[in-house]
Amino acid sequence: MNDVETSRSRLLAAVIAQWEAVGTAGITARRVAGDAAIPVSSIYHHFGGMDGLLTHAASAALDRAAAWFRAQQRLLDGADGSAADFALLLGATIDDWCEHQRTLAYAMREVLSVSMRQPAFRDVAQAWWQSLFDFWQPICDRFGIGELTASVVLLFDGETSLHMVRWRRLIDRAAVSELCATWAGWVEGRVGTPAPWRTLAVREVLAGQPAIPDWDAVTEQIASAAARTVAHRGVSGLTHRSVAEEAGQTLGIVSNRFRTSADLLRAACEALYRQIVAPLGKGDAPVDLIVGRTHRSGDDSALRAFFELTLAASRDPALHPFAAQLRYLRGRTSIRHLRAISAPGTEVSVADGALLSALFSGQARARLCGIDLPGLHGGIETMLDRLG
Repeated sequence: MNDVETSRSRLLAAVIAQWEAVGTAGITARRVAGDAAIPVSSIYHHFGGMDGLLTHAASAALDRAAAWFRAQQRLLDGADGSAADFALLLGATIDDWCEHQRTLAYAMREVLSVSMRQPAFRDVAQAWWQSLFDFWQPICDRFGIGELTASVVLLFDGETSLHMVRWRRLIDRAAVSELCATWAGWVEGRVGTPAPWRTLAVREVLAGQPAIPDWDAVTEQIASAAARTVAHRGVSGLTHRSVAEEAGQTLGIVSNRFRTSADLLRAACEALYRQIVAPLGKGDAPVDLIVGRTHRSGDDSALRAFFELTLAASRDPALHPFAAQLRYLRGRTSIRHLRAISAPGTEVSVADGALLSALFSGQARARLCGIDLPGLHGGIETMLDRLG
């Protein structure tokens, strides 16, 4: 490798490492050049600027990820079995990707996040999603569930985004296995697969961090301002002072209602969640009324902000309690809609709600990234048809 190739490779490696450490919002030319131990001017010489460096780094990370996916496929040569067997494999792959390929997992998350705001990154985002299809399609075909590949891709995206959020390692891993077993139950037309580990996690998270009570008008105003701040400025721009300015309140009032940065993030998350699910109503409307909706006016900025907030929580140890809430208290709306389409007396578990939430998350992220892949947006309907 000549000096030019060495310099380029060091810069690309520095960006990929920084995606895991600080995210795109924290990356600067000076930081990247310092990590690569070469002059800042080299960025402009080799890539024309930071945008060029970031897009090349996204492609480099994708090449590494595609090599990993191909290696896993080779290890699975000759593998086949039932949906339950496949579910074990799916859970193991989600865990291995998030734990042992964590740097690449962050690169994927950052690329998808940036592409939601910057169309110039959509081609590489499309390539990332295509790589997931290229990985899962032949495996699903061998297990006789090729028509469900889109649902697997959506679940892999949705669940890996949350499995990157660490809480208690053994319980986290068990909960992923339960979620994938629930997916296998849906394949066979069943809801209510037992999920004792996820149930335990929900109980522990609620006990350690009680649900936010009803807010008065001022608190609601501040929380909504926090949500707008994340949507407009990103998580890095969420400070007590910026929220006070957005809310038209004094810094003292904001600090009194939400004392810590974690409290403020939690309020922003709750406000974003309420905004996202508001169009779905409060009753048990059938889920098929909302699954196929390709655009839900007014909440795209909230969805983007919610995804960015989840990614930030996975990275920052100071947000550990808040991260647990993000991971295990999801599915509160999804479970209501599942109950609405289930036979009377059917027991729907927390894992069923979490599964539908993960599928919705994958679908929403693909839409916001401008992904156009055959069958992808029908992946949820295909699974729900199994329950009908």
